[in-house]
Amino acid sequence: MTRALYLLAGAVVVLVAVDLARRQAGQGAPEWGGTLPDGWADLVPEWGASEPDQTTTFFEDVIVNLSPSTYAPSNVAPDVAAANVRAFLDMIAYAEGTAGYPGGGYNTLFAGGQFEGFADHPRIYVPFRTTSSSAAGRYQILARTWDGLQGKLNLPDFGPASQDAAAVELIRERGALGDVQAGRTVRAIGKVAKVWASLPGAGYNQPERKLTALLQAYAGAGGTTTEA
Repeated sequence: MTRALYLLAGAVVVLVAVDLARRQAGQGAPEWGGTLPDGWADLVPEWGASEPDQTTTFFEDVIVNLSPSTYAPSNVAPDVAAANVRAFLDMIAYAEGTAGYPGGGYNTLFAGGQFEGFADHPRIYVPFRTTSSSAAGRYQILARTWDGLQGKLNLPDFGPASQDAAAVELIRERGALGDVQAGRTVRAIGKVAKVWASLPGAGYNQPERKLTALLQAYAGAGGTTTEA
């Protein structure tokens, strides 16, 4: 029994080491996910290389896979589920500050700059105080996050449809897709807060949108909520 526990612990250590290596591979300049809404830049302290990590760790994957809430049925019609997903994505764009830019924010860089062409992630690092960010697109996806998602989903480009699919996959990886489809919006926001620094509870010492404002944006986009 003791030997089995040691073997299990060793396997966990190896998996964690592999995961850390995977997450550190290809990291260039530090990044920050989230376009700053007007007037928010001065609220953010100088924090060096700290940044949100949009991908899950090995332990987070385990927690998601073991959590019963990951598998809670949506119990809504397919058209309602699709409308809720669309509204949730619109809510994220509102939170990240990209929704008001031309073209729905799909060609928006961190801090509001625009890029041309959707052949690939623009990989443009925008300076921000002591760091910089490659966050781009409607959902402010980091370049290294995009590389993993593009290969995983076989996405052909960085166009709007691909950005939408990538954002949905980030939601699914956090075990929140069923909640989004069902309209369990508050629960879903809590699950994906670590993906987008603008969401309440993200904890990156960066400006976060109020939950009430997010729910209003979600409802305004046609989303329905089933939570009591």
